Amino acid sequence: MHTIPDEIRLLEERREPYAVVTVVRRVRPSSANVGDRAVVTSDGRMFGFVGGQCTRGLVTDQARQCLKTGQSQLLLITANPPAETEEGVTVLPMTCHSEGEVELFIEPKLPDPLLLVIGDSPVALALEELAPKFGWFPRRLALEQMEGNDNDPADRLKTNVSKVYESDMYAVVATMGQYDDDGLLALWEFPLAYAGVVISPKRWRSLREALLSAGASAEFCDFVAAPAGYDIGAVGPQEIALSIFAQMIERRRRQVEVRYHPPSGAVNTQPATEKAAPAATAQRLGTGVDPVCGMIVDLDNTPYRTVHEGKTYGFCCPHCLRKFQREPEAYAITR
Repeated sequence: MHTIPDEIRLLEERREPYAVVTVVRRVRPSSANVGDRAVVTSDGRMFGFVGGQCTRGLVTDQARQCLKTGQSQLLLITANPPAETEEGVTVLPMTCHSEGEVELFIEPKLPDPLLLVIGDSPVALALEELAPKFGWFPRRLALEQMEGNDNDPADRLKTNVSKVYESDMYAVVATMGQYDDDGLLALWEFPLAYAGVVISPKRWRSLREALLSAGASAEFCDFVAAPAGYDIGAVGPQEIALSIFAQMIERRRRQVEVRYHPPSGAVNTQPATEKAAPAATAQRLGTGVDPVCGMIVDLDNTPYRTVHEGKTYGFCCPHCLRKFQREPEAYAITR
C-alpha cells in the first residue's frame, strides 16, 4: 500500500518540493480528524486526506503559496470568520454550506540547493563531504572520472553540468589549476546563485583574460568569487572549504537578489552537444584547419573562432584558441 511516507521518500529522491499539511484542530461536522495529514506537490497534486471537497482546493492553493515563499503557515477554514484575525493565522471562508471548521498547519519542504563541485582535489573532496552539514546537496564532477576522449574538456564538462543542473545552483571549481578554465567555461552559460574558483589572486588575473578570450562574458567573470571563500587564514582543505561555505551562506541568507543570468541567447540548460544550427540566410564558412593543431574544424558551428587580419580562424578547443590569440602571427604565418 502506498503511504504518505512512501510518497515523501519518492519526492525527496526526485528532489521535488512538497508541503506537509496536518490537521491541528477541527469542529464538527468537518470530516477531517486531528492528526490527519496530506502531502501537496508544487504542481497541485494532493496525497492523503485533510478534509473534503470544501477544503481541498483551499488547502492546495495555500500549500503551493507556501512552497513559493518557503514559509510555514497556520490556516483556518471556517464558515464564521472571526472579526479579528490572530497574528500568524490565515483565515479563509468555508466554500460549502457546512458549519464545520478546520485548522491546519502547512509546512513546506524544499530540497537543499545543489552545490556542484568541479574537480578531484582535496578541497573539492572536502566541499563534497561538508556540504550536507551546511544545508547543500552536493554533486561532484571531475574530468578524471568522466568517460570520453573528445578534444574539448570544457564541452565534456558542460554536457555533464547540463545533466545535473538545477535552478539556484551553487558551483565551485576546485581543480587546483589543472582545468580551472575548462570548469568555468562549462558553467558560464547557466544561471547561478554562486560561482567560485579556488585560485590565487595573481593567477585569477591571467585566467580571467583567458576566459574572456575564450568567449565567457565579462558579467560572468565579475560574478565569479576568485579566490572563493573569505580570507580567514585557512590552512588545509577542510578550513578552505569552511571559508567557502561561509561566503556561500552569506550569499544565501543576506544577498538573495545576487544571481548570475547568462547573456540572451546562451544555451543555458541544454547539453553542449545540442548546438544551434546556423541561420539559413547566413553565409556559410564551411570547414577550415585549426592553425594550432591542424584538426579539421566546422567554422559555422565551432564556438571557438576569431578573426585575424580579415580572415576567420576556427579552433577545436579553447586551448588552441588561446594559443593563437597569444601569438597570432606565429600560427597565421607558419600554418
